[in-house]
Order: sequence, then C-alpha cells, then structure tokens
Amino acid sequence: MAISDHSAFWENPISIDLDSGERLVLRSPQDALYALVSDWPVKGGVHQQRAVDFCRAWLAGRMPAETVRQAFILAALEAGVAINDDDEDGPGSSVVNPSV
Repeated sequence: MAISDHSAFWENPISIDLDSGERLVLRSPQDALYALVSDWPVKGGVHQQRAVDFCRAWLAGRMPAETVRQAFILAALEAGVAINDDDEDGPGSSVVNPSV
C-alpha cells in the first residue's frame, strides 16, 4: 500500500514570499516540488536537494506528506526564503497548481 495520495493536501499550507514580491501558497508536496525546482532562489543547497528527493519519494508513494513538509521548511530556512505557516492568502498570492 502506497503512503501517498497524489490528491492529498497538507493539513496546514505553507506560504512563501519570493524575491519578486510574489507569495506562493503551497498546499502539498507536489506544490513544494514545483517551487523547489522552478522558483527557488538558491540552487544546490543540501536541504533543497533533500526536500526535492523527499518530494519525489512522496510521488512514488515512499514518503509521508508531513515529512516532506518539514524537509521543505528546512530548505526554505537554508535559502533564506520567507515562510508563513498559515493559510492566509494576502495580496499578490498565487496558489501553486503545477503539473509536475
């Protein structure tokens, strides 16, 4: 039985503020993977790579979504990305809806 449900959402979304001023609201490991590979300001960080690996493991059914969430938070801290652990969609917010 696989751990992941590809339609699953995190219990608490994460909002990140990009250098462009845009806020992304991440609701799942798939959203996190999209942000990590396309919008991430720092390439090659140890925690970034680990979070990418965890996202891919979740997609393959080998990693719980909440473990991926914690790995993503560490990657954000490593990269200096401003994170908000709430679900408030403020001005300039974009809900990520990738097809990764």
